[in-house]
Amino acid sequence: MTQINKEDIKQEVFDLYDDYAHNRLDRRAFMQKLSIYAVGGLTVPSLMSFLMPTIKLPRRLNQMIPA
Repeated sequence: MTQINKEDIKQEVFDLYDDYAHNRLDRRAFMQKLSIYAVGGLTVPSLMSFLMPTIKLPRRLNQMIPA
């Protein structure tokens, strides 16, 4: 799978994410509307992984959390 670039995604997708992030859309509506833009090599999960922030725990905090 090729890496997604910002240029590959329409502005409407970013607008949808903005609405979701600011609670103007619930998750279900966001996913349904996002699926409209999942065409060709772009799938809903790949769009989601591009749009959603990646949260990484600091190494020290990660060691403090029991497995």
